[in-house]
Amino acid sequence: MLIEGISFSGMAVSLLCILLLLSKKYKKEADKYFMVWLIICIANIGYYVFPSLLPQYLQTVGFTFPILSISVLYLYVSSIAFSIPFHRKYILKHSLFFVGYNLLFILTSCFCKKIIFVDNIPYFDIGQHELLLDLLTLPMVFIPMVYIILCYLALRKYQKILPQYYSSLEKINLNWLKWIILSLIFLLVFIFGIISLGPRSYQLPFQDLFKIVGAIQSIYVFIMVFFGLKQSIIIDQPIAVPDYDLEKSQEKTGTSDDRLQKMSEELLDYMKSEKPYLDEELSLSKLSSFLGVSSNQLSQMVNQNLNTNFYKFVNSYRINEVKEKLKDSKYNHYSILGIAFESGFNSKSTFNKIFKEETGMTPSEYKKSK
Repeated sequence: MLIEGISFSGMAVSLLCILLLLSKKYKKEADKYFMVWLIICIANIGYYVFPSLLPQYLQTVGFTFPILSISVLYLYVSSIAFSIPFHRKYILKHSLFFVGYNLLFILTSCFCKKIIFVDNIPYFDIGQHELLLDLLTLPMVFIPMVYIILCYLALRKYQKILPQYYSSLEKINLNWLKWIILSLIFLLVFIFGIISLGPRSYQLPFQDLFKIVGAIQSIYVFIMVFFGLKQSIIIDQPIAVPDYDLEKSQEKTGTSDDRLQKMSEELLDYMKSEKPYLDEELSLSKLSSFLGVSSNQLSQMVNQNLNTNFYKFVNSYRINEVKEKLKDSKYNHYSILGIAFESGFNSKSTFNKIFKEETGMTPSEYKKSK
């Protein structure tokens, strides 16, 4: 009953999340992909708990739901990271593996008198059942594994270019999503082991194994819903990380070296006089609007003329601000962390890490040395 309870909870939470997202006045593109993914999860978990609800001729559809699920998850990752639009053609394109795999089962049925699903596992009415089962379940590992790698590479690319555009990364770095994606590898191996070894083993209570898989998937749904909704609230607008090569974009600015040098001096003067770095949400686009230059021009200034990236550039000013405040008696009643927050930081771990990189000492060691 516990396993079924977790699965029912997973389906209920998915449905509630879909209704919540539908009630939003302004839906982001990632929200729409997330809703599609949740609908597939409801169907997938429902199939694992109640496989008999599907007639035999539709059992292959339920069996191959994980392929459809991971492909839509990839679209969600791409949308939240690079703001790709929600479009039916993308879903149809990435559903081809799902459709093709079902066609493969139909083709296989031409050589078998019957394919019967028992406890979510296909049984083939020929002598080479186990060999055929292995061959047909390999795509269930290979295709999701390809999508997991694609998700990971997309997230790594996203995280790599974030410092070029933002001064604070903790709320938008999608580390939670990266770890979920990587953990799917272990879930995938577990499921493949069940499908491949289960029918050969008389030690396993095989009729309950896919219910366990459904419960595990429900736990993934809980985590995804929690962080997905949290991410949706934090990022009220699409993350402005364009999917193009930064160096190529800078080449197109057409700004002369002399002009860039002058603009760099104006940037440094502005940072000193106006202290925009005190804004914990300062971004490249926001600072460029303050200066009246394009984001590409500002990026080129920071990268070429100042030989750093936007993240390091802004946080170096924040560190200097912390140093000044630590010396100022007006801030004696402040904790070190309180001073850090007053200086534009919004994360203790990030502050400690950057401070150590800039000074070679921890904040406490630096304060004692002064």
